[in-house]
Amino acid sequence: MQQPHDDRARAAKLKYKIIYCSGEDQDYPVTELLDPSSNSRGWQSQKFCDYPQEIIIQFPQLVSLKSLQFLSHQSKVASKIELFTFLPSG
Repeated sequence: MQQPHDDRARAAKLKYKIIYCSGEDQDYPVTELLDPSSNSRGWQSQKFCDYPQEIIIQFPQLVSLKSLQFLSHQSKVASKIELFTFLPSG
């Protein structure tokens, strides 16, 4: 009997590098996003920072994304998240 199709079973964590970060709290640096785990502290902006805050990531090759997850602390939820993509020509 064939198993039902489940995209979550095929989901993979993609490798990427951080190209730019507009700011970070020294206790929660952007590098925490490079290897997310249950022990990771995550990234946070500095207190009283200017907005918007920006993080630019780059994948090593062309990828096809079907979903993207953002995890927020219950008392530190972003009021807005904008996602931009870029596809190089050539």
